[in-house]
Amino acid sequence: MKERIITGICLLAVILPLVYVGGYSFMGLILVATAMATYEMLAMHDTLTIVPVEVKFFAIIATLGIAFSLTLSMAWWVLCVHSIFLILDYYVFKKINVETGLFYTKTLIYIGLSFKALLAIRYHSLSLFIFLIATVILTDSMAYFAGRFFGKHKLAPKISPKKTIEGAIGGWLVGASFAVGFGLVTELFAQMWILVVLAIFLPILSQIGDLVASALKRQYGIKDFGNMFPGHGGVMDRVDSQMLAAILIYVIILFGSV
Repeated sequence: MKERIITGICLLAVILPLVYVGGYSFMGLILVATAMATYEMLAMHDTLTIVPVEVKFFAIIATLGIAFSLTLSMAWWVLCVHSIFLILDYYVFKKINVETGLFYTKTLIYIGLSFKALLAIRYHSLSLFIFLIATVILTDSMAYFAGRFFGKHKLAPKISPKKTIEGAIGGWLVGASFAVGFGLVTELFAQMWILVVLAIFLPILSQIGDLVASALKRQYGIKDFGNMFPGHGGVMDRVDSQMLAAILIYVIILFGSV
């Protein structure tokens, strides 16, 4: 626990100033985090199939291409180039199999779009970024405490045995309540329906993202995605709950509703 607390304080001391300043400082943070998260996912897959280093390198570059592309159309061009590269590796160079190719493609889409969403949200508004992160953190924290004190019914025992239905409900109630309160006080959203939609679905997507990460770790037989941060695991262990929630806000931004 002591190690976890010290690491958490150090992470906050580095990350908070970069988030507050924004601009190129935050872009640098996202660049490093995107590359590390992609590497962790590919390294996890190595437990089943060893992939040549040049294939991993191109996958990381492709993920960064999606995360930092100016438009979604550019992101899809990156995906097309990546797909061509994988097809050549499978049919011509015989370095990978179809399952690995599909895993790599899903990985770069999931991570690339998630970090692209985080970039867009911070660029749009610091308050909106705080809204996302705080809602997710409160949802996760209260789900843990509600599950610990009131949990009786397992939520998904085959994926994460410790998570309970009571914990999920408690996390959702606190996350949704905070989202509504923060949105009203800051007048962050011009239309009330946007706040209602986000208050309902952000805590849900946060918990789904956590379950997706837990399912992957269980499937591959690992405890954490990485060991970069003592007591906290890797980058993916820190951002798994934010990923789907960030994409939802990004979609709303794209439609010009925020």
